[in-house]
Amino acid sequence: MTTARKDIPNWWAVEAMIASYNHVYQVVYGTRYEEAGPIGVSMYNDAPIASFHYEFLALSADIHKVTDAVRAYPIPEGKKHIVNIFHTSPSDHSLKEHFSTMGHEFVRTGPIVGYDLPLQVSTIPLNIHKATSIQQTEAANNSLTTEGERIHVQTLRDKHIHNFFIKDGGVAVGWVQLVTKYRGVGYINQLYVLEEYRQRRLATTLVHAAHSEAIKLGVKKMIAIPSDMSLHLFRRMGYRPLLFFSVFRPKPFRKTWLYDQPGVSHPLP
Repeated sequence: MTTARKDIPNWWAVEAMIASYNHVYQVVYGTRYEEAGPIGVSMYNDAPIASFHYEFLALSADIHKVTDAVRAYPIPEGKKHIVNIFHTSPSDHSLKEHFSTMGHEFVRTGPIVGYDLPLQVSTIPLNIHKATSIQQTEAANNSLTTEGERIHVQTLRDKHIHNFFIKDGGVAVGWVQLVTKYRGVGYINQLYVLEEYRQRRLATTLVHAAHSEAIKLGVKKMIAIPSDMSLHLFRRMGYRPLLFFSVFRPKPFRKTWLYDQPGVSHPLP
């Protein structure tokens, strides 16, 4: 990772996020990540995690150097991309103006939220299970896949990826994925509860399970990129915005996106 950006006090959260989600995608889909001067580049190719192929991340505070690097990057013909810019304020109108002049449109702005973990490990309820075997995981997937969710078996043997699922009536009805690739920081990469079982605080229980595991591993801080639906959950649990990111895409790019934020799925309460 390049030198920390002095304009963003919590730049460590960006480093942790980039390291964490790229690690998961590399394990599951064989994707790649590289740094090219002022930008980081996640290369998804045709992995079914996004409807774009390249994700550029601003590692420099100089927006002109960032956009020049994006323009110069050898994107194969027919491949789509997005650009993620990190900033400290919730809104930055100058960014929208800048990217409009280079033929990109604004998609959204979202927060990276963080939480300082307590020292004490909390007890995990009996209906929370850590996915450790293929048989156990596929049994959980039998119900999770009804809404497009899946705990990938490729992650079971990776020491930095920890999957937990919650049962109701003997059936898996939600899951959370904790990533501990970046030293001292845990990242919630997935959080989902089946629609029928929402509003029962099951997502809260799953996040607590992730916290407990992280504390056992010596992790001090947690970060997440919440969806609009799950933002209230993280706020209620004590998470606070550390910084923000804005997403831009070329204007001709009209295809419906699977994801519109850096390296994250669609966490739902």
